[in-house]
Amino acid sequence: MDILCVADLCMDLIVSGNVVPQFHQIEQMVDDYAVELGGSATIFASQFAKLGGKVGLLGAVGEDVFGKSLYEGLEAVGVDMRRVTRPPGMKTGLGLALVKPDGDRATLTYSGTIDATPPEALTDDLLTACRHWHHASLFLLNRLRGHWKPWLQRCKAAGLTVSMDTNWDPENRWEGVHDLLPLVDVFLPNEAEALAISGAADVEEAGKRLAEFGPLVVVKRGGDGATAFHKGQRWHIAATEGANGPINVVDAVGAGDNFDAGFVRAWLLGKDVPACLLLGTRCACASLGVSGGVRGQLQERIE
Repeated sequence: MDILCVADLCMDLIVSGNVVPQFHQIEQMVDDYAVELGGSATIFASQFAKLGGKVGLLGAVGEDVFGKSLYEGLEAVGVDMRRVTRPPGMKTGLGLALVKPDGDRATLTYSGTIDATPPEALTDDLLTACRHWHHASLFLLNRLRGHWKPWLQRCKAAGLTVSMDTNWDPENRWEGVHDLLPLVDVFLPNEAEALAISGAADVEEAGKRLAEFGPLVVVKRGGDGATAFHKGQRWHIAATEGANGPINVVDAVGAGDNFDAGFVRAWLLGKDVPACLLLGTRCACASLGVSGGVRGQLQERIE
């Protein structure tokens, strides 16, 4: 395979409307909802497969309707699910996202099977089963938190390349990221994550600081596009360059993960940074027009 990844497999329940929940049994009306495949690695893998890449996931789902939907949905688009287990008595993870009209969102997450993958699942046979390791949702996979540095060291020793998108730290502590960056080839934070991890006040300084650890740093900036930094060089792409006409934003759920998949697909094919930025931006823009991170994904085989 091209890529393997431990997945934060979950379903997303996306509720849209210009409301803020209130307790004391107050009922409010919303505009719409959708139930979609969720999880950073889940969305990444689905988009990567639709671009013609071979990708497999490690992880777990529950023996419930959400687990069945996840397993069958990903298998249907070509994701290798042989390493996904169904631990008895566990519920599939769930993310509840409340999306406002401006695209901003709040998320509540039930971990469930998201954090069910044990350290012993990181076996030597994985190192010969793929040529690249993608690392997503660092702070949701707590059972593996202390095992990532030695695992990535084993990946590098075996000749694998590595990409990483930490996603947000619910505790806002960001511990351990700096230790992993020297082992990463492509680091893909969004703007808020880049600022939090680097301690910088702006994207330019954040990108430079993070790139000093060694990786190609790609900061996703929403409507401001994306900016990449590596070895003193800088590249930028506007969000509109990835869209066919005006960008229609239904919600931004999964847009960053789809960007990751497009960027890494192009990078693994040996494309230059501007081409990688363009494919990543095209994937992100495609997902914006449909609720959730999967249904609007770009379906175009890239060689």
